[in-house]
Amino acid sequence: MKMKLFSKQKPLGNKGKNQLDFQNEINDWLEKAPSIKVISIKQSACGGSMESPQLFISVWYEEVT
Repeated sequence: MKMKLFSKQKPLGNKGKNQLDFQNEINDWLEKAPSIKVISIKQSACGGSMESPQLFISVWYEEVT
């Protein structure tokens, strides 16, 4: 099993543009990797009042032949 990690440090608000950019980054990667089978997707975030939030998406997958 393998894992691909995506992260964004920008706030995801911004009238949806940052959210759309993040979605597009993940979807582009998935489209370019047709030989994978997604096993699990996890999300986590960190940050506090002094720092911008950072969002992580981990995609756990297997390569299929």
